[in-house]
Amino acid sequence: MNPAPFTIKSGGTASWAIRIVIAAALAGLALWIPTSASNGLIDSCITALTLMACAMALNLLLGYTGQISIGHSAFFGIGAYTTGILVSGYGWSPFQTFAVAFVIAFVVGALVSLPALRIKGVYLALVTLALGLVFPQIIKWPKLEWLTGGARGLDKTGFRFTKDNPTYEIFGWNPWGTLRGENVKPFHFWIAMGIVVIVYLACRGVVKSRAGRSLIAIRDNETAAAVMGVNLAGTKALVFGLSAALCSLPGCLSAIRTGNVTPDSTNITVAGSITFLIVMVVGGAGSLWGPIVGSVLYVFVTELTGDWSDTDAIPAVLRPLFGWSNTPPGTGIFAVLLIVLMFVAPFGIVGMYRRLQARVVTVVPKPAGTGTISAPAATPVEA
Repeated sequence: MNPAPFTIKSGGTASWAIRIVIAAALAGLALWIPTSASNGLIDSCITALTLMACAMALNLLLGYTGQISIGHSAFFGIGAYTTGILVSGYGWSPFQTFAVAFVIAFVVGALVSLPALRIKGVYLALVTLALGLVFPQIIKWPKLEWLTGGARGLDKTGFRFTKDNPTYEIFGWNPWGTLRGENVKPFHFWIAMGIVVIVYLACRGVVKSRAGRSLIAIRDNETAAAVMGVNLAGTKALVFGLSAALCSLPGCLSAIRTGNVTPDSTNITVAGSITFLIVMVVGGAGSLWGPIVGSVLYVFVTELTGDWSDTDAIPAVLRPLFGWSNTPPGTGIFAVLLIVLMFVAPFGIVGMYRRLQARVVTVVPKPAGTGTISAPAATPVEA
């Protein structure tokens, strides 16, 4: 294999220059969207950011620990219903509900992880699938209708921040003023961006730490990890709980954004869990950037083909392929893309990018033990 024509040292000047340029470009884009983009584009970006947070939370569990979950829609629903119930029923500020949803989802996730100590693979997937199927039915349970609204859900008229005097107070402090009309969507965008940053930093902090190495060891070989001293039970429970808690945050945003919560919402049903999973796999499981890339691509494809139920809206070149369908083919196109990627790039788009990048640029990692280590004090020798 021929060596790459360029070489970059990790942590060197060129490496930092690339990072700064990418960070500046992303910051500029984040500032441009809420200030200059159309309402439709802002809505699409909020949807993408919501999927990003969910997929990153799931990636922490599946991509790095190897625990399969098809029930993360339940944790999304816990966040949505926690915000909806506390705001509509008890007059809480939406921002105050995030911490409550985080704690509740963490506890539920840790409890759900208990079967993961004895089972794995497809059996664990079935357990989490059962969670995703049962959650909407619990919400519809007649005995809980006084709290959840039952099958009807929580109507937007009960949300304090959608009335004539909306507020996002934080313990009585309201720096935002009255939010209504055109300034609501940019505000929701910044909330979504804040959630994504928090979830990303939390996942990155775990992955880059000593605990992250334990997660990867569990994913690759549980027996070897246990022999090396990794606490399997504690690590799995912690990661499952953290993943569930992080997934509840975009659920809170969903309740704030739409002003209503119903058990039949897409992201609260199993369909939402499957979407999170597909977005993560297409972008690249086991990669911090994989869910980000996957969510942007998913929203781009579905939004671009959203009006293709009308044959005249389909480009003439693609009309023979999609003109026969009476429904938008965006989800089907993404499913086909997933199948193709499994053959061409089994590690997702980010994995394919890294493979192609390695042919052009060789990244030399930092040498191990480059930190400054103080010499131990000399031990006196007895005469």
